[in-house]
Amino acid sequence: MSDQKSSKQWILPLLIIPLLLLLFTAYLVLNYANGRPIFSLPFSSEKPATQVGKTGDTTDLEKRLKLANAEIKKLRSQSTEQTNTLKAKEQEVTRLIAERDRLKKIPATPAATSSGTEKKKKTANVTDVYAEMPPKEAANILNELSPTEVVTIIRDIDAEQQAAIIAKMDPKKAAALTQLLAVE
Repeated sequence: MSDQKSSKQWILPLLIIPLLLLLFTAYLVLNYANGRPIFSLPFSSEKPATQVGKTGDTTDLEKRLKLANAEIKKLRSQSTEQTNTLKAKEQEVTRLIAERDRLKKIPATPAATSSGTEKKKKTANVTDVYAEMPPKEAANILNELSPTEVVTIIRDIDAEQQAAIIAKMDPKKAAALTQLLAVE
């Protein structure tokens, strides 16, 4: 009999306690999976917290929706204003281009031609200065100017003096100058 009694004593710790622990763990896992609080009753008459907060959530969502709609209206009005400004600027550009083209067609007035004559006289004076200089010194100074500026100065100097000055210039600047002189 003692053997039977000792076998019944081992049933409790070996089978029943692990079985109870297994059932309790399954209950906790299922509650967590269903989104319920861990220690709530499965069939309670109270509403879950998610349903209680729904009315508050919907009013919050409605407020956010109204704010978003107001922001959209504001952005649309800004977009319309910017579109109108852009159209006005395009019209202004078109008007200015037409004005520029009209002014290009108008012949030069006598005052403009007289200023052109004065400019030629000044250039001639500068040309005379460089024509009188030694070619090496003239080349050193002309190396510092852009080729288009050099062309206006050197154009009226005689061919021998031009050749001497160009020979003393930096080869790259001399090549650019030669191209510009050939075009004129």
